[in-house]
Amino acid sequence: MKCQALLLTVIVVCSLGIVGYLHTRKKEEAQMSKLISFQNVKHRVTKDVMQEYQSHLVESTSLLDKTKKLVENLKSEVRGAQEAADGLKKELDVCNSDLKRIKDEADTIDAQKTSVNSELETKKATLQGQLAELNKEVEQHSKVCQYINKTQEEGRKLCGIVEEVPKKEEKKEEAKPEAPK
Repeated sequence: MKCQALLLTVIVVCSLGIVGYLHTRKKEEAQMSKLISFQNVKHRVTKDVMQEYQSHLVESTSLLDKTKKLVENLKSEVRGAQEAADGLKKELDVCNSDLKRIKDEADTIDAQKTSVNSELETKKATLQGQLAELNKEVEQHSKVCQYINKTQEEGRKLCGIVEEVPKKEEKKEEAKPEAPK
């Protein structure tokens, strides 16, 4: 009986051990199933997030490609505008140099005009002085001419007398008295 009690005790203890072991395994299984379901949910959420990221990546890539094309188009437009601006800048430089040359020529012409005007004024003053002197000489000649015979051609030339009409009249008068003789 002792053996049976011992055997019964060992069987009960083993049964209790097996029940405890089964109970622990059931708890572990429940935890594992919870963990697996959590991992499945986590995996599904991660998969959904990954798909969203991939769709965003595709959209971003297409947007990036469109932006690159737009940037290239804008670069070509900027290059064209820059070339046009450079051409206009060269034309502006040419125009500015021509304008400067024209201004320099105008300044030179103005300086020449000023010098010519001053020369003209001095010549005018000189000529006016000469005219005054000649007028004085004319007056002096006129005093001399009072004593010169005006009927002679040389005397008239020297005095500057042009009296051809009276000369003819004198000849007619001279001719008339001769006719009655």
